[in-house]
Amino acid sequence: LTLSNASNATISDATGTLTIVDDDIPSLSINDVSYTESGSAGNATFTVTLSQASAREVTVNYASSNSTALAGSDYTAASGTVTIAAGATSATFDVPVLADTLDEASETATLTLSNASNATISDATGTLTIVDDDIPSLSINDVSYTESGSAGNATFTVTLSAASGQDIEVDYTTSNGTAASGSDYTASTGTVTILAGNTTQTFNVPVLADTLDEVNETATLTLSNASNATISDATGTLTIVDDDDTPSLSINDVSYTESGSAGNATFTVTLSAASSKEVTVDYASSNNSATAASDYTAASGTVTIAPGATTQTFTVPILVDTLDEENET
Repeated sequence: LTLSNASNATISDATGTLTIVDDDIPSLSINDVSYTESGSAGNATFTVTLSQASAREVTVNYASSNSTALAGSDYTAASGTVTIAAGATSATFDVPVLADTLDEASETATLTLSNASNATISDATGTLTIVDDDIPSLSINDVSYTESGSAGNATFTVTLSAASGQDIEVDYTTSNGTAASGSDYTASTGTVTILAGNTTQTFNVPVLADTLDEVNETATLTLSNASNATISDATGTLTIVDDDDTPSLSINDVSYTESGSAGNATFTVTLSAASSKEVTVDYASSNNSATAASDYTAASGTVTIAPGATTQTFTVPILVDTLDEENET
């Protein structure tokens, strides 16, 4: 304000200043960013926002700090200054995110604003969440176990397609195929844990001993309820290979006394040990000193011994005569 044209006085201080003090100071905030790994390095872009446009250029410093994500392995440490031009309301900056193939939990780092000029800071921290997309898959192998005459264990291996930064858990359970739990193997259920950084873990299925000759038998192992992994191959087969010798057959001798009427001589075919398989054998008679049709009726056929049994019989018809003669065979 300027004075002039004084009458009856001089002017010693001609100017006064009116200062209009501004109270419209905008505030700054930073957003949170979620970045999903895509198998190659990239940038997470943060936005610094002004609450309203300013006639002045606004600057603010930013700096990253570790949380569960680590600079140098998960992201590149970042710091600098963001400038929002006069009249604008936002500006961006990038934080480099590093690539890896390790399955791990989502990890975070913090971005902090400081030293603002021409603005205040209403929200000083933003969170960088690095979302992992490297989910490994689980598979189980097939196992062939040969009976050795005593009980033992069939060892299965659960394999992870790639090492993980997290512990992996998966349930397993057995189910009967041709092998029956309680007689051929012991039913088993449980949980396999593959520790972070590892790719395999084993578990055992008890196989029971027997001396019964039988065909190879199978049971199924099934994976389910995986945590921190998918399942690419859910089933493994346990094949119990039989090593019991094939049993042998024998037939007895029979002495039959003529009693004046026709009758049957009964023969027994005997198996050296019970088998789980049906055993069959053919038989046929042939003359020695006895003659078919006059002393006995020629006989032939097949004897069947059922699974688990050890004997079966068949008969040979004996014909009657009243002739005194030597014993005949």
